Amino acid sequence: MKSEKKFNKKRILIIILAVLVFLIVSSMVATKIIYDSIFVRYDAEPQPLDGRLSALVAGRQEMTYPCGETQLAGYLYRSSADNAKDTLIVVAPGFHAEADDYLWQIQSLVEQGWSVFAFDPTGSGASGGESYVGFSQELLDLDETLSYIEENARFGYENIALLGHSRGGYAVCCALEYEYDIAAVVSVSGVNSAMEGIMGYSTSAIGPMAYGNYGFLWLYQAMLFGTETVNVCADEAIDQGEVPVLVVHGAADESFPMDRNSVISHREEIEADTVEYLICSEAERDGHTSLLFAPDGTANQALMTQIHSFLERSIG
Repeated sequence: MKSEKKFNKKRILIIILAVLVFLIVSSMVATKIIYDSIFVRYDAEPQPLDGRLSALVAGRQEMTYPCGETQLAGYLYRSSADNAKDTLIVVAPGFHAEADDYLWQIQSLVEQGWSVFAFDPTGSGASGGESYVGFSQELLDLDETLSYIEENARFGYENIALLGHSRGGYAVCCALEYEYDIAAVVSVSGVNSAMEGIMGYSTSAIGPMAYGNYGFLWLYQAMLFGTETVNVCADEAIDQGEVPVLVVHGAADESFPMDRNSVISHREEIEADTVEYLICSEAERDGHTSLLFAPDGTANQALMTQIHSFLERSIG
């Protein structure tokens, strides 16, 4: 009888362990499936170029440079305006976006005298890569982009400023952790960290259940990028307080709302006096991406004027 009870207990323990292993493995597999489905390669459908952008695109310099084993595509727009400045603004695209999605904003900057370098992130546009890889990938892409610009003597410009949207808004802030001479940063609709970014998309896909996979999501990203890269947060980078930063956010942003996962949701934790905040609340110009555009699809000039003013104050 005693041996039978011991056998039953051992059997129950084995079953419990088997169930736990099954749940852990299933959770890890589900995590990878969900993660990879979020970061599939992005190739925009070809769109006819608006004639008003023809001269801008025709005059740009196209180049390629490596990021690991991937070749990135970059585009240099030199301002020939009478008030052309000795500053190059590096534009980091958002999630599911490439450099050409910001042509209207680039044109506005160039017309205001700023020169621009924009790039297609890994897994999009003319850049290589089978997928977006993850939120942290754009930080690596930006790091290599800045290295390439420095290796080319900054293309002759004295100052470097950064402007990013969404995932790019996270990357341009986090780049302050690196040893580059950055004059100013503009983060538009920025995500605060890689984990907050992936949790935002995961909870949208499967709801609060995503938090049950939090540990696996972190581990998977750490395996892809390393713990140091995954753990970099925009708010902490900004809080170093050495570089002027403008944080722009839409009051009705539903992708990364003002109260969670976004850079601006950490506003109370940022103590640096070098940071400014701009909240866009105009109807239909207050969303995650809509804040960048006017009703006719061109750049939101009211916002671009604010960005221009910030850059003027910060760099001169």
